[in-house]
Amino acid sequence: MIRGGLVCTMLFACRSHPAEHRDLIPTTTAAIKLDGELDEPDWSGRTLRHVLVADDHKPARPYSEAFLLHDDRYVYLGLYAADEDIRTGEYFDVRLGGLAFHADATGVVTPNLVGIRTSIDRDGTLDDPSNDDEEWVLELAIPLAATGLGANEKALMISRCDTPKDRIRRCGAWTTEVSLAP
Repeated sequence: MIRGGLVCTMLFACRSHPAEHRDLIPTTTAAIKLDGELDEPDWSGRTLRHVLVADDHKPARPYSEAFLLHDDRYVYLGLYAADEDIRTGEYFDVRLGGLAFHADATGVVTPNLVGIRTSIDRDGTLDDPSNDDEEWVLELAIPLAATGLGANEKALMISRCDTPKDRIRRCGAWTTEVSLAP
């Protein structure tokens, strides 16, 4: 368990947390429809939301953001990725408690976790560098029982690297401790 001091992801992004810091994942007030849109009111009004940051503690470029909610069955994770050239091999790395997986730009989660559901929305053409893409959004429903969350806090780490058309690889991450809001 991560406690106080310097907290780092596997890649690079570090930030300091006081020992008592934890983020609460809010409870949904209505059903979440997995469609890759993040347009239900809870996504904009109630969610635990964070911009992934680069190693200089500024928002990562390309811009990436993570959103979390829960109900009595699932933790809902929204992942937003600005992307001018969407590629099959691009992904977010996610660690939530004992779970660790990649969620990629095709909507596939690796390893295949029992009960996880995904939906993706892409504004762009997958694997076509001749045009300019805009973004991709993944919406995931992760079985609550698989996360180990509850009253106990768990480490959450989300990271993404992307290589835009300028061929310079850039990364961003968010690391915190989370527990479920009642």
